[in-house]
Amino acid sequence: MERCRVWGLLWAFWALAIFSPVSSANANEPIALGQRDWDGSRAITYVLKDIIETRLGYPTRIVESNDAEIFAEMHRGNGRIDVLTDLWMPNQADQWAKYIDEHQSVAVNEQPYSGHQGLFIPGYIQDKYQIRSVHDLANPDIAKLFDSDGDGKGEYWPGALGWSSTHIEQVKAKSYGYAPYFTPYIAPDRMFKAKLKADYASEQGILFYYWTPEWIHAAYDLRRLEEPSFDGFAMASKKGAPRYKADGCWNMILPRESTDWLNQSRVTCAWPDAKVYVAFSVSLIKRAPKVARFLKQVAFDADTVNEWIWQIGKQGREPAVVASEWVKAHPDIVKIWLADIQP
Repeated sequence: MERCRVWGLLWAFWALAIFSPVSSANANEPIALGQRDWDGSRAITYVLKDIIETRLGYPTRIVESNDAEIFAEMHRGNGRIDVLTDLWMPNQADQWAKYIDEHQSVAVNEQPYSGHQGLFIPGYIQDKYQIRSVHDLANPDIAKLFDSDGDGKGEYWPGALGWSSTHIEQVKAKSYGYAPYFTPYIAPDRMFKAKLKADYASEQGILFYYWTPEWIHAAYDLRRLEEPSFDGFAMASKKGAPRYKADGCWNMILPRESTDWLNQSRVTCAWPDAKVYVAFSVSLIKRAPKVARFLKQVAFDADTVNEWIWQIGKQGREPAVVASEWVKAHPDIVKIWLADIQP
């Protein structure tokens, strides 16, 4: 309720700022778009960049960084980084709790799009060896199917360095019982995709965390392994939250909370369905109110994001070109995103 009252006041200020004759006083101040290192984030970044520059008249700059740093800079509100273009929840639940709920220094758009996450293998591996569940991985003979370096252990890609998934998937490996037979291969997304392309072409085993929307699911026959359904967060930090359950399947202790996070954590279920937001510094409501209003109203859908990802990641097209073409071809959608914003 308190959060609603605060946002009511912010919306009132917003309206005054947008229609005020001095609201464009900072129009020459660049809007700093915080970009992550995957194609979905790049696509959304360039669509936002195109609209902010061509329709709202603000210059922009792109800053590639990690979630923690982007959130910290949005909280400071000094313009170093103003926007996080692809915020995945519940992956960033700790940042959400700190900056959106507690400090109320970061806001998000009203309509997120949906994403799905899990552990995948190629279809040719599943069909030949009947590997269907994560529990099938707790077998040394199965693990050897994913051994690319000859050490007798399989490898799996849990994500890149600094991603929440990279920690969570290691906890899952321990919790499901296949960690003794596998080694995590932690590398940037682009390196993983190069390995996927090579392994798939030679029909080698490859096990990895991934998500949708993403172009790789259209390019390759990939199968998501079965996991028990998510039934609740068991962490003490989630008490009082809608999806808290004392004996829930998801008890994740973050590295910043404990150096012994891997042993203290237990995750024995699938990822809950993700909601993906655009996040931005509340300071923009005063510094660039038209931009803030636009970011609050922007709304993507998974199919559209997937098409952008396909063009950028698979076809190799420049993100700026893909974004510009889409914006020009969809004036009705852009008009909705810019509703009630004076030119």
